[in-house]
Amino acid sequence: MGIVVLGAGGVGGYIGARLIEGGADVSFLVRAKRAAQLAADGLVVRSPLGDFAQPVRTLASASDLETAPDAVILACKEPALAGAMDAIAPLLGKETRLLPVLNGVRHMETLAARFPETPLLGGIAHGAVDLRPDGVIVHLSPFMRVITGPLASAGDPVSDGITGRLKAAGVEAGASPDILQDMWNKFVFLAAFAGITCLMRTNVGNILKTDGGRERILQLIEETRAVAEAEGLSPPAALMEEYRALLTQEGSSFASSMLRDIEAGRRTEGAHILGDMLVRARRHGLSAPLLAIAAAHVEAYERQLDAQEAAMVSAAG
Repeated sequence: MGIVVLGAGGVGGYIGARLIEGGADVSFLVRAKRAAQLAADGLVVRSPLGDFAQPVRTLASASDLETAPDAVILACKEPALAGAMDAIAPLLGKETRLLPVLNGVRHMETLAARFPETPLLGGIAHGAVDLRPDGVIVHLSPFMRVITGPLASAGDPVSDGITGRLKAAGVEAGASPDILQDMWNKFVFLAAFAGITCLMRTNVGNILKTDGGRERILQLIEETRAVAEAEGLSPPAALMEEYRALLTQEGSSFASSMLRDIEAGRRTEGAHILGDMLVRARRHGLSAPLLAIAAAHVEAYERQLDAQEAAMVSAAG
C-alpha cells in the first residue's frame, strides 16, 4: 500500500511512523525545513507506546512521485489547509483516497467541494502529540487511537488497509461505519476542552481550583452538546458522561493542543473549532455565552499575531 502523508508534524509524523512499522510504503510531503531535519536525523518519535527512529522518504513536490498513491493522508493544521490542498492536488489519482486527520468537521465540506471526484475518508486521532523545535515528535498521552471510515459507503478497502497496518504496528485503530458521528463526538469534546483551557490559559486541574471552575466547564460542555443535538449528531449519553468526568477530574494536568499552540506563539485552529461551533450555535438560535467568550479570546490572540507579523514586515521594508 502506497501512502503519502502531507506533513510530518505531531499527528502526521506519528501516524506515518506507525504505518511504516505496519508495512506500508510511506512518503512524506513536507516543506524544505522539515525535509532537512528528516534527512539529517530521520523521523524520531518518542512514545510511551514505543519509540520510532529511522530514515524516511520525503517529497519536495507531487512531481517527485511516479505513480498515484493508494491514499493521501492530510495531517496539517486547518490554517494551512488551503496551501495543503494545492500541494496534494497532483497526487490524487482516480482511485486515490483522501484521508484528512484534522480536528473539527468544517474541512470535510471544503475538501469535498475542491475534490468532488476523489473518494473522501474521515479520520480521527485520539491522543496528544507535539513536534519539538528539534524535530522530535513527543507523544504526550498514554494512549493513541485512530479511527477511519468512508463518508459515502459502509466500508472501503483502502480505509480497511490503513486500519490493518496501524493495528499491525500495535496501534489501537478501528474502521467506523459512521465516521461523521465519530468526528462530531470529538468536535463536541474538543470545542469544550480547547475553549475552557484557552480561555483560562491553564490546565483542567487548575481551572477546577477556581471559584466556579467546575460549573463553567460543565456549562461549556453543555453548550457544545446542544449544538450537536441541533445538527442531529448528538453524542451518546454515556459518552457525554465520559467527557464530563474527564474534564472535571481533580488534579488533572490535561491541557489542549490549542493552548500549547498559544503558549508557543503559534497559529491555532480557533476559527475552525471554536468559531465554527459558534457559527452553528447561532444558526440554530442557541445561546452559547461561554463559547462566544472563548472564541473571542482566541480570535483576539490571532489578531495580535497578525499585528506582530505586519509590524515585522513593515520594519523589514
